[in-house]
Amino acid sequence: MSKELMYILITKMHLRLNALIEKNNYDLLNEEVLQYSQRLDKILSLYNRIVQKDKSYAFSVSHLNKAAKCN
Repeated sequence: MSKELMYILITKMHLRLNALIEKNNYDLLNEEVLQYSQRLDKILSLYNRIVQKDKSYAFSVSHLNKAAKCN
């Protein structure tokens, strides 16, 4: 998976996590919220490892625009 696609995935997951938190009355200890948060953490760790291997990679405005359209 490309870094750009991972960035979009992370953005979508972040939005979904926020929605889950709202749905569960901001209970951060809710099992569903915790499980989804842990999934997002794993993706973030993987993404971080990929970016660390390629120090020349930098976000551009186009990445941010793509992520903003991920709804």
